[in-house]
Amino acid sequence: MTGKGVAQPDTDIQAYLGLRGKPLIYAITFACSLGFLLFGYDNGVFSGLTTDPTFLAQLSNPNATLLGFIVAVYELGCLFGALICACWAENFGRKTVCSAGSFILILGTIVQATSYGRAQMIVGRIITGVGMGFITSTVPIYQSETTVASSRGRMIAVQLSTLIVGIVIAYWIDYGMSLKSTSIQWRFPIAFQIVFAVGLIAMCSVLPESPRWLAAHGYTENALQVLSSLRNLPPSSDLVSSEFQDIQAAIALERTSTGSWKDVFSDGGIMGWQRTLIACTVQTIQQLTGTNMIVYYAPYLIQNSIGLTRHDSLLISGGMQFFFLVMSFLPWILLDKIGRRRLFVFGGMGLGVCMLASAILIKLGGRNNGIGAVVMLYLYQGFFTIGWMSNMWCYPSEILPVRNRQRGGALSVVFQWLTTFLVVEITPPVISNIGWRTYIIFAVFNFANVVIAWYWFPETAGRTLESIDYLFAGSGSVREVVLKSMDAQEYGPDLRGAMGGDPSGKWVKDEGTEKVTDA
Repeated sequence: MTGKGVAQPDTDIQAYLGLRGKPLIYAITFACSLGFLLFGYDNGVFSGLTTDPTFLAQLSNPNATLLGFIVAVYELGCLFGALICACWAENFGRKTVCSAGSFILILGTIVQATSYGRAQMIVGRIITGVGMGFITSTVPIYQSETTVASSRGRMIAVQLSTLIVGIVIAYWIDYGMSLKSTSIQWRFPIAFQIVFAVGLIAMCSVLPESPRWLAAHGYTENALQVLSSLRNLPPSSDLVSSEFQDIQAAIALERTSTGSWKDVFSDGGIMGWQRTLIACTVQTIQQLTGTNMIVYYAPYLIQNSIGLTRHDSLLISGGMQFFFLVMSFLPWILLDKIGRRRLFVFGGMGLGVCMLASAILIKLGGRNNGIGAVVMLYLYQGFFTIGWMSNMWCYPSEILPVRNRQRGGALSVVFQWLTTFLVVEITPPVISNIGWRTYIIFAVFNFANVVIAWYWFPETAGRTLESIDYLFAGSGSVREVVLKSMDAQEYGPDLRGAMGGDPSGKWVKDEGTEKVTDA
């Protein structure tokens, strides 16, 4: 008889790249991390180029508004990519979509790196964005559907650290190449991201598909086999059997829906449209924190708001992103231990204070106040990575039902890219026209985000994806779900006892095991 949680060699357990269990999950995390590294790299590389005289001359020295559009049009491409995923990606599986996105991104990168004018650069930015829209719509779902509940937040936090690695690499490549005098100083940084895209394609070709996607699409035997490989236990083991039954039960709960667009916007007995709204809201308000104003335009902001030279602005921005990276290691520990809601609230408060302080210091002016404003931007990056960055990418894939996870997740990413486009598009002209007041606007958004997160975001940390369906089933309002999720933290994260009972029941303790009893 197989032990409940003890990994044992078994010929029935298939290996991928010779890996099973945790090493296999780490390999999937590495592949997903390449997707986020690409995301961060493209964000970071254009931050340095917005003050590059050679790059700007190649584009006929665009004014602030046109420069904002050239940078932000990438987000429109990402939006189109996410829309395509929302409509059709569920039919093809997580790996296939990631690979397709990487291939499209490579094509767009080639167009950008060989640009000799604005039109070609804009087309290349759009194509690259479409590929990134595919990747960002799918990677968080692929990760969440293959990782155990207790470490799901940590694995996604690891991915977001690699996003910052991408930003840091881009910033320092920009800085190093700025010493060159030819167009290679901007062509090489843009082209370098192809290396990471090829790596993602290679990894996806040898890793397993999501067991939850396989089960939802009728590939039951394959789903059980992949789940067995991920847990490094035979298919007949108690742990694998229990988890697979949970997956099937959650799918059965959603059988009244078809997984169509109608179900994304209907209740379906599990508050389907409300969960879609939460996923879209968290993606939208994360962009209203002002993070992409900092990531895309840090050198531009430091040079134009604070008044430093381009060289000093690039150097300080590179240091800021390195600090961003160091701080990103904290969510590896905090995300699953403290939970999603508390970090949203803590991060939002810190971000609001930093933005408000930056506005005051920039308004006052002078060298010392300028240094203080730079310090506030550093602290801003710290609060953002702790409270919002990993959290925001983890939360939608957890909150959505399995049948609607690809469509709803992609739709939430559409809102994310739309808001990002607006922020990135308006930043240069807004900084030029209202200066320090820009930071006050984002301070207000951050304080509003605190209220939204506290009242309407249920806690999902530590829960299996299947148990979250039962958290929503039978509830009368999102606020009721929030309160129920907070109570569940005391009684245990899973609702497996509910799988055969009334999902509207109450939690009770029973010798350390959570159960649901009739209300």
